[in-house]
Amino acid sequence: MWKLSRVLPAVFGMFVLVAQVQAAPFDFVVNQGVWMSKKEAFAGEKVKIYTVVVNNNFSSLSANVNFLSNGTSIGNTRVENVQFEEARQVWVEYTLPEGNIKIEIQLENVVAKDQNGKNVAISSDELEPLKGTQEFFIDIDTDRDGVGNQKDTDDDNDGLSDEEEKVRGSDPLKKDTDGDGLFDQDEVKKGLDPAKADTDSDGRSDKEDLFPLDKNEWVDADNDGAGDNADLDDDNDGVTDSEEATLGTDPHKADTDEDTLSDSEEVKHGTNPLKKDTDDDGIDDALEIAAKTDPKKADSDDDGLSDSDETKAQTNPLVSDTDSDGMNDGEEVQQKSNPLKNDSDGDGILDKDDLFPLDASESLDHDGDGIGNNKDQDDDNDGLTDEEEKRYGTNPLVADSDSDEVSDHEEIRKGTDPNKADTSWFSFLKKKDKNAEAESVASSTPKPDWVEGSPWKKIVQFGALGSFILFLFFVGKYRLSKNRNYEEQNDN
Repeated sequence: MWKLSRVLPAVFGMFVLVAQVQAAPFDFVVNQGVWMSKKEAFAGEKVKIYTVVVNNNFSSLSANVNFLSNGTSIGNTRVENVQFEEARQVWVEYTLPEGNIKIEIQLENVVAKDQNGKNVAISSDELEPLKGTQEFFIDIDTDRDGVGNQKDTDDDNDGLSDEEEKVRGSDPLKKDTDGDGLFDQDEVKKGLDPAKADTDSDGRSDKEDLFPLDKNEWVDADNDGAGDNADLDDDNDGVTDSEEATLGTDPHKADTDEDTLSDSEEVKHGTNPLKKDTDDDGIDDALEIAAKTDPKKADSDDDGLSDSDETKAQTNPLVSDTDSDGMNDGEEVQQKSNPLKNDSDGDGILDKDDLFPLDASESLDHDGDGIGNNKDQDDDNDGLTDEEEKRYGTNPLVADSDSDEVSDHEEIRKGTDPNKADTSWFSFLKKKDKNAEAESVASSTPKPDWVEGSPWKKIVQFGALGSFILFLFFVGKYRLSKNRNYEEQNDN
């Protein structure tokens, strides 16, 4: 704060004894000094410096009022036409420096007029001795507690007195001398050196070092009180640091992949502790374990739908056929039937047996032409409409009603009975021709390697040859015996 050492004239009262043209010597009367806008101000604060100009001598007075601090101008202001016996207050703003300052007030460019309105000449030499002066001491308040450092016993307000800080080697003007993020007093309470950012010299500042007095430890990932260097399981997840190194997991993170399963639980379940969704089915491992699906298998029930797809379809990921209709959920989704309903179209036929599971009016297609029997005009696709087959008495669901290998339509066209098998030699030969044709097709089909390169082929061939020879032998023997019997009868 500032202190008044002595009061000197700061404002000048003036009077003039008028004698025709020339004025008599000036007589200056002390009126006011110099003061600040705050009684107690500290270095760095902006204040107003005040004084008062009083005209006791002239009819009117105008002048520049210049404010100086330690001989350097800090600002000026001009007063105009100050009338006789009028006082006018003036001021400038000033940011206070630390230490002793000397404030001076001086008038410049003075214009004085007498009662007749004539200028009264006043030289600068006559004004020089008439400066107003005031001295101040400006203290600093480091901790801004309203007490200047000259009186304050703890300038930085860190809880350690200035004297104690000198003993410890810390800075009494800094709360955190070593800049480690801890106040000096807090460091003293913890047994640390407030003048040294890394008390144990382990390369970690005291603030970030959980063991600031142990140069061998600085981190405790699992907060178990044992430093990581000594702790065999830094994250306390049940998997030792050496095992985590083998797995590639983070020894400082209990759940490396952040799927809410600890690394230890993942090892137990056989899932990948580095991957939230081991089987890539769209469901995190933890959710699968909770739902009792297999986190290592995308399709837990092997029904053709991933566990994620089953969740979306609301089917049971643990049961391959949710609606028990004989079809897997995956098959139903593929053919667009309802895997939650065993009879999707409600026609009374299970989806498994229904060729048209989404059409309540159809369920069968005997001729496989993609048209249900109810809409199909020719259910067996034999060329006769179902109505015509009714007239002929044939089976509209079988193309060859009498199973004689001649279609109903062909028999009607030839005039034969489609309900009675044809037993004529022509029919027999036709069947024989068909069999021969089938054998021809079969013979033209390439035989597999196991037949062509097998020793059994020769065995079969020789067996067939032997059977043929035996056949010829017995036929010859039979004919010879028959001829003898015939000759004997002739002789008799």
